Amino acid sequence: MQDRKGYMHGAILLLISGCVVKLLGALFKIPLTNLIGDSGMGMFSFAMQFFSILFVVCAAGIPVAESYLVSESLALGKAQQARRMVCTTTIVFTLISILFAAGLALGADELASLFGEPEAGDCLVAIAPAVVLVTIEAGLRGWYQGTGNMEPTSTSQVLEAVGKLLFGLLLARRALYCGFGIPGAAAGAVLGVTAGELIAVLYLIWSVRHSVWSTLLHREKRVPGTVSRFLSLMIPVTLGAAVMTVSGFLDMALLYRRLPLIGFGADEITAQYGAYTGMALTLYHLPQAFSGAIAVSILPAIASAWTKKQEDTCHRLVSSSMRLTILVCIPCGAVLSVFSRPLLELLFSSQPQGIAVAEPLLACLGFTEAFVGLASVTTSVLQSIGRPDITVCTTAIGCTAKFVVSYYWMAQPEIGMMAAPLSTLVCFGVILVLNLFAIYTKMKWVPALLSPVLRISLAACMMSATGMHVYRMLLTCNSLLIALFLSAVWMCFIYFILLLVLRALHYEDVIMLPGGKQLALLLKLS
Repeated sequence: MQDRKGYMHGAILLLISGCVVKLLGALFKIPLTNLIGDSGMGMFSFAMQFFSILFVVCAAGIPVAESYLVSESLALGKAQQARRMVCTTTIVFTLISILFAAGLALGADELASLFGEPEAGDCLVAIAPAVVLVTIEAGLRGWYQGTGNMEPTSTSQVLEAVGKLLFGLLLARRALYCGFGIPGAAAGAVLGVTAGELIAVLYLIWSVRHSVWSTLLHREKRVPGTVSRFLSLMIPVTLGAAVMTVSGFLDMALLYRRLPLIGFGADEITAQYGAYTGMALTLYHLPQAFSGAIAVSILPAIASAWTKKQEDTCHRLVSSSMRLTILVCIPCGAVLSVFSRPLLELLFSSQPQGIAVAEPLLACLGFTEAFVGLASVTTSVLQSIGRPDITVCTTAIGCTAKFVVSYYWMAQPEIGMMAAPLSTLVCFGVILVLNLFAIYTKMKWVPALLSPVLRISLAACMMSATGMHVYRMLLTCNSLLIALFLSAVWMCFIYFILLLVLRALHYEDVIMLPGGKQLALLLKLS
């Protein structure tokens, strides 16, 4: 029970920090866009694309692999081995990241010219140190995630976002004031991202000064095969992240190759792609903060139980994490589908043409939320039992299905741009089904999801229908913001009541929340 409570506490911490980080990110990007304009944001985004790619190569798999190995070692009573592994892997991959960062900085001008952004060379130089910093950060976060302590990870995420916000805007404004122009201001904003990473790394180094780095001062016998075992876990996770990254690039390429076949011009394609990525995907990604927090927090708990061969505990943890995911993701998806236009009008009122494009795309993406959340959690479950290689295969198959569907449907006049969200639904549906089959194969058991999904889906549909009715009544005598806010309050209330009426809440899920036992008794759950 302690493991289950611990993972839920960690998930709540990561969820709160994720929401704060997204808010700070919006407070950074909105004024930055107004300050440096579209051309400056283009240079900024260009540098961040390279940063994202190098992050996948150098650091994406580190926290998952370390989290598994640390939780396994602690479960076996080998704490010193876990500390030694963290030190070794962090140092090794930091050295590798230094080589990549140096290559990026030295070849910045050539790369910028090669990709048609000759003025973005300084931005690439400014982001190069962040590649090293994010690798160190990933190594240290892996230690804490493996111990089940999510507080340092969540705190470092917030500090990183605060540093980016303060230093990014300050340096961008200063560059403009000093006459460096838009390219200099964009480079200043990118340097703010590096400054945020530095703040997060310094905090994490200070946090582990006694628990990990002290290991380097002692001469314990090195555990043979540490790096090779780490690589056997890290490489599949990295490949899985790389597959998703490549899939995103292929989506963009398909848009520009297939839409002209049904009469779309270049400017129209750019506008539609901008509405899809800048509006629809922005809202679509918000609920995934919860499923992402569950996925990160559940891994060490299941890994520990799996190592100790506690099958019943593993089953309870998997079932609970998946039920909690659909409890949040299904209603969030329903709200995005039903309230797509009001939400877009509230956030992007100055872009009516973009709203017209993004509305049906967001409504379609709403149906994907539950599949994305469950796919994320089941991927983490497979990683927690030491089989990240399976997740690479399921992700690759899902992304292949996405590519095939996009390629065919995008050239159909009656579908066109809608192929993007529809193919996303197919992609994560395939990944989820394959992950569940893999879990059944390895655990000889599969979580009972049919009844919870049906009950929660019914509650979400009734909540959304009544919420839209309340919204329309309120809108006749209130502003859009007030009507949406009061409708949201109503929907939260009615959804909770419907969950009780339909008996969709489980006792063992509720007791993991703060004050859960008292709440379970109050609701008469058993």
